[in-house]
Amino acid sequence: MPKKMQLWVIVASLLFLFFFVNYERIMTWIGKDVISVSVKSEEVLSELVEGKEEIAGDSDSLRFDENMIAYDETTNTILIPQNMSDDYWKGQLKLLTNSGEICFAEDDLWKNKSEAIRSGHAFALYHIKEKEYSMFRVVFTGMPIMNLCTTEQIGAEEDRTWSGKVMVYDQYRTAERIQHAECQYRVRGGSSREREKSSYKLELTDKKLSFLGLRKDEDWILNALYDDTGLIHNKLSYSVWQEIAAYNQVPNDEGISIEYIEVFRDNEYLGVYALTERIDRKTLSMDKNDILYKCRADRIPEEHNYTNEDTDDLRPIFILKYPKEPEDKDWEPLKDWVNYYCKEQFETYEEGAALLNMENAIDYNLFALLIGGYDNIRKNVFLIAEYQQDGSYVFKKVPWDLNSTWGNPWVSFEPYSITDNSTWCTDISTLYFYDETKVADLLRVRWKELRDAGVITKEKIYEMLNAEYSYLHDSGAYRRNYEKWPYMAEEWNDECVYEFVDGRIDFLDTYFEQLYTDTVSEAVYDGVDYADEFDVRYYWLKNYETLSAIYPYDRNLLLEHYVLYGKPYGLQGRKTNEPR
Repeated sequence: MPKKMQLWVIVASLLFLFFFVNYERIMTWIGKDVISVSVKSEEVLSELVEGKEEIAGDSDSLRFDENMIAYDETTNTILIPQNMSDDYWKGQLKLLTNSGEICFAEDDLWKNKSEAIRSGHAFALYHIKEKEYSMFRVVFTGMPIMNLCTTEQIGAEEDRTWSGKVMVYDQYRTAERIQHAECQYRVRGGSSREREKSSYKLELTDKKLSFLGLRKDEDWILNALYDDTGLIHNKLSYSVWQEIAAYNQVPNDEGISIEYIEVFRDNEYLGVYALTERIDRKTLSMDKNDILYKCRADRIPEEHNYTNEDTDDLRPIFILKYPKEPEDKDWEPLKDWVNYYCKEQFETYEEGAALLNMENAIDYNLFALLIGGYDNIRKNVFLIAEYQQDGSYVFKKVPWDLNSTWGNPWVSFEPYSITDNSTWCTDISTLYFYDETKVADLLRVRWKELRDAGVITKEKIYEMLNAEYSYLHDSGAYRRNYEKWPYMAEEWNDECVYEFVDGRIDFLDTYFEQLYTDTVSEAVYDGVDYADEFDVRYYWLKNYETLSAIYPYDRNLLLEHYVLYGKPYGLQGRKTNEPR
């Protein structure tokens, strides 16, 4: 073969290879093909549908990458996942049978993938048959999708469970982008039954799978983020706790990870959920002799409350989660914890501290103060009683259900929470009053250590927020969720969390230093030192409703109130009147 022809063969081969590898990209560039569907002009489409009857579309006749599509019947919308890092449309949409043809209408945004995804732009898809045609809205998402398909309802209406199949499409996986399993699912949580957007407990019944890079398991939680205004508080809080826990010497206290996912159930779009790992023996790498409890209420339990039996007469405040078949003796370590820290039935600081992994306890207390965790100081905490060689137990904690954080107590941002100092955990708060100088110093030193190491900085938390907000907005999922559940957006502004972080870290920098200084300094008013009978934190908490309406948390002002009004009326200025 002549050299010139050989050169042409090589060039032609390279061009063919380039075209084959970049087929989808090229067809998008020239506007002729998107996800293997031809793009036609309005004139051509008008000719194709002329004289044909428009009927409701049959979503079951369509497949994306050989799988059932995610479809919302109410809005006639197909949601198709796309990798936002790709600059061209990817995948294959086709008919299940050879009944007619499908085609997209021309649209300027075919050439601007990122804007189409971010804006939730709806493209027009036509399904044209011999005598009739249908139309669908096609929206592309940058967030993975879960599709629940129910086959049967099990159980009574108030305790119902559904069985069926689950499909997860994760466009960011290099392999196994689409995963299927048989499943059962049910509404999770009593309050969730009354809400428009329910959370679910999902159990895979035929296999274990790893979804979205999370651990391989059969048990999952779909958190509706119903009262997580902004969808950000749980995700940010878990990430921050993991950063703190990774910087201590406590094994297996990092807790769980969560990832965002858009959920469909039986042709209904449900919105953005947090796919959540469960906290259990596997997550915590628990020994067979360890015990796991979950606190679900702030009340102090009495003897009849130490049970997993949930009836009108026996309302458990703690649930014993492991071992699976608990005995009466398994409640004893928790009773010690409650008696110590809720009922103050110990004599010395050393005795009280011996029941805790103090490194974990201090870190968790700092975490609760940082996030303003109103609902996580005792409730929504998992307590792990770790068995010791001498037969005793030592407790450590991991957080759960972190929606009421970062200035978001249930509904909307509350600016006053930036300087609120009440979110101390039960155990460390109690220990403080046995040796306030010791506890204040532990908090002060550890806070400075985390700040100096870059574990807790404004810049780092801003980076976390920027990443999550960018993902939520750029994927288009934020907009869709709020269109589905508009109540969640009524009082929300993304900047609120930045405002809280900025003010909160500044406040805590001063607070921990002042807390320690107050415990070792004189408390002088009108020439008299009241340090042996006055502790500002105790006096503030003891008389919070009265004092918070009059004063800020200021030692000098509160000392003045104690001397002029508290002492004459017999109010205690310290937990005990014994000298320090």
